[in-house]
Amino acid sequence: MKLSGLLPVIALTIVHSGLSTENVSSPEEHCNLGGPVSNPGMNVVVDSQGVQAPGYLFVNQCAKPDPWQAKWIWTTEDKKNQGFFRKKLILDKMPAKASAWISADKKYRLWVNGRLVSRGPADIGRDFAGGSTERWFYDFRDLTPFFHKGENLIAAEVDGSGIPGGPVSRGKPGFLFEALIDGKRVTSDSSWQAICGSGSTGWQQLPGNDAAWSPASEIKDLWSPLVASEIPPLMEALYPATRIEGLPVGKTFTKDGVFRVVFDRVLSGFPQIRVKGGQWASVTIKAKHGSEFMLSGAEETLESPFMTEIAPSYTVEIRNVKSPVEILDAGAVFTSQPLEYRGSFECSDAGLNKIWKASRWAVQICLQTHHLDSPNHQEPISDPGDYEIESMVNYYAFAQPWLARQDIRKFAWILRNENYHNFHTSYSIAWLQMLMDYYDYTGDGAFVEELAPTVYGLLDTYTSWRGKNGLISEAPNYMFMDWVKIAGIPCHHPPAVIGQGYLTALYYHGLEMGAKIAALQGNKELEKKYAELRSQVLRAFNQELWVPEKGLYRDGKPFQTSVAPSKWLPADTQIESFSPHVNMLAVLYDLEPEERQAAIVEKVLSEKPLNVQPWFMHKIFAALDHAGLFDKYGTELMRRWQINPETQSFREMWDHGDLSHGWCSTPLVQMSGRVLGVTPTSPGFRTMAIRPSPSDLKWAKGVVPTPHGDVRVTWTNESGILSLDVVIPEGTEADLLLSGRREHVTQGKHHIESKTTGENQKLRE
Repeated sequence: MKLSGLLPVIALTIVHSGLSTENVSSPEEHCNLGGPVSNPGMNVVVDSQGVQAPGYLFVNQCAKPDPWQAKWIWTTEDKKNQGFFRKKLILDKMPAKASAWISADKKYRLWVNGRLVSRGPADIGRDFAGGSTERWFYDFRDLTPFFHKGENLIAAEVDGSGIPGGPVSRGKPGFLFEALIDGKRVTSDSSWQAICGSGSTGWQQLPGNDAAWSPASEIKDLWSPLVASEIPPLMEALYPATRIEGLPVGKTFTKDGVFRVVFDRVLSGFPQIRVKGGQWASVTIKAKHGSEFMLSGAEETLESPFMTEIAPSYTVEIRNVKSPVEILDAGAVFTSQPLEYRGSFECSDAGLNKIWKASRWAVQICLQTHHLDSPNHQEPISDPGDYEIESMVNYYAFAQPWLARQDIRKFAWILRNENYHNFHTSYSIAWLQMLMDYYDYTGDGAFVEELAPTVYGLLDTYTSWRGKNGLISEAPNYMFMDWVKIAGIPCHHPPAVIGQGYLTALYYHGLEMGAKIAALQGNKELEKKYAELRSQVLRAFNQELWVPEKGLYRDGKPFQTSVAPSKWLPADTQIESFSPHVNMLAVLYDLEPEERQAAIVEKVLSEKPLNVQPWFMHKIFAALDHAGLFDKYGTELMRRWQINPETQSFREMWDHGDLSHGWCSTPLVQMSGRVLGVTPTSPGFRTMAIRPSPSDLKWAKGVVPTPHGDVRVTWTNESGILSLDVVIPEGTEADLLLSGRREHVTQGKHHIESKTTGENQKLRE
């Protein structure tokens, strides 16, 4: 049903001020089933820029300090997938410290004294085809502010259904809770009350009706081993609607009807409405994922139990209206990782400035308890090709590394359990790139060494896929390449004749990254092994794929593989293709001799339009920079991104797909990392390079956050002079690089000028 333009528009005022409860009815005044959740020390601000938690500092103290004493519990009606639980306790004083560790299958919502205080657990993740991490997460929460002297009530709802393809399950619902409240231990066990239906409105509050509740059943533990989720709790905030379409006069329905709640941008969140009256009426909230409620007749807040994409609206259907239903408020509870907008960018092109901010938002809404491809799809932890870009945006915009760290580790668990072959075969090298990017931007060498065995196992597996021609020709498949057709063949999962060069180039780069990890560990033998393999692959790549008369690399040669065709591996055909993907990777990873790189880039870019989608543009930009041509083409190519004015976001592909995809966000990396020019040259940004690429811009300025503090850059490009001003944080050093000139500086303010040549010079270490 298309509602826009057909229904009357009535504006509602929605009060929102971070996580403040001011102007929001208390639990005693009406039944509030929803958020936002408030986290101690986290002040969330909603404004025209977006949503952020300025100054919030996460300290990883998530691991449970002693063995579990709690029991997994469920209701007596074992086959039901939704359970409700309550536990009363009396405290003789306001607690000084209340720490809790919580888990569930699939998802829980936890209330203390009628206030929603936590959602979870963090999703343990799986591969797209079902590969398991073989672990289960629990959350840590500081619940100190929510208890009081006297009688208290802990209440939990567990939903084992979830959204299609959503959170992982062990096949049976369950709930686990343990808390230490000033040393007093509270554990889930048979002393808790349980029911498969809430039984009453306001069941999360005291005093409550105990008659319908039964003792919880202690159940078999299917969820070991339990590991701590080491990410901060998500931040939540009420996000206001810009308008509401379809409300009757007086905002009261006296018969069945529909209205639409519209926002200023695409959101990741929980649709939420506040209603009064209409006992027994049915209310269905429909965003990407829908939820149905039956009204009690009292004033109540209804909230979708699952985070969903709102792009940029949701509809509410009211059915079976027998008495008036008054709509009091409507909006959404926005959710993402707790982020602060530390990075910034502004330049002389207003369009690029908007693209930078849209890229930031595209990633923010994907940063949940794991990286999402989008709030629309919410695919499992199987897309590190997407997350490679998202994590880079994170470093430049937010500098919040915790989610990247956890997801890198989770994907390593999957790789080991799946014999180093994940569903998207090429994405395992993207995982390795994500690991090395994390190292570059954080300096966390211990984490890299922890995962080194997984890296070596992965590279051994790729090595086993080399065929008689020395290329990767014996892989099980060659996906994911791109959402394009090459020689008329869809390349989500191309045949070997197209995928050979692509996967071989990634493998070649993987060996380079593996050698760096071996060097970090002091493993000279492995360094030498990877160097020898790289020499062999380099020779084979140029011998088998270089076509002199074309001045390009072919994608592969037909009939080189002995692997039988399958669902994800089409049979080879007698074709010869020359994709931009293989040729730009050859430039980026130096499979192509340096003297030929610029010519290849020029030839590839002469194709109009360039046959790649936004995801692979991340590699295109890197190859441009590597070949010294970013100044010539970078800003021009970034202007290809088009912002949908209704959602303030990009399409997943150039002209179709969802409107909340994180992989579209590479322009932010290009503007902060290449136009401003700030990149690390040693792990953790102890040393860095600042090499602006002015291109056709007159000026640019911005901030790049690092573990040591913010780098501030301002440059102007006028009258043939490039003038650069930088502020370097304490404890760091930088090389300032302008048109072939290099100046080494330490912390503090610095100024440098140079004549421009029209194109930025390529500088190699």
